[in-house]
Amino acid sequence: RSRSGWALDDVVMFTEVTRMEEADVKEAPADGIYVHGLHLEGAAWSKKESTLIDAPPKVLTAPLPVMYITGVLKSQKKVDYLTYECPVYFRFDPRKRGMTAAQPNFMFAPEIRTAEPPMKWILRGVALLTYPGD
Repeated sequence: RSRSGWALDDVVMFTEVTRMEEADVKEAPADGIYVHGLHLEGAAWSKKESTLIDAPPKVLTAPLPVMYITGVLKSQKKVDYLTYECPVYFRFDPRKRGMTAAQPNFMFAPEIRTAEPPMKWILRGVALLTYPGD
């Protein structure tokens, strides 16, 4: 959606993990989009604290609640130093598309809240996947 007075060079992405699940979404937001179906690998999401947490033992992937994504002006974006730029990888189900589809492809890196230093999640290789695998 175009905004008067907004230059493309001044717009940045704003992301927020909501407390909603897919079934809770009744209509589209006024600005931006809701994204569902992402899975965290190497960590989990605490709805209570709205932050990244350690994954329970022997749990490889955990579902992420609905994520809200929109564009904001660079000058209006709030800076939160405890965020992790979590890479999102797009991946097909290899049973449907052949083995080459199993190779993940980088999409974007939303900032998600964390109570821990971001370096912890970087060293653990935490990522969001569109297809969690089997």
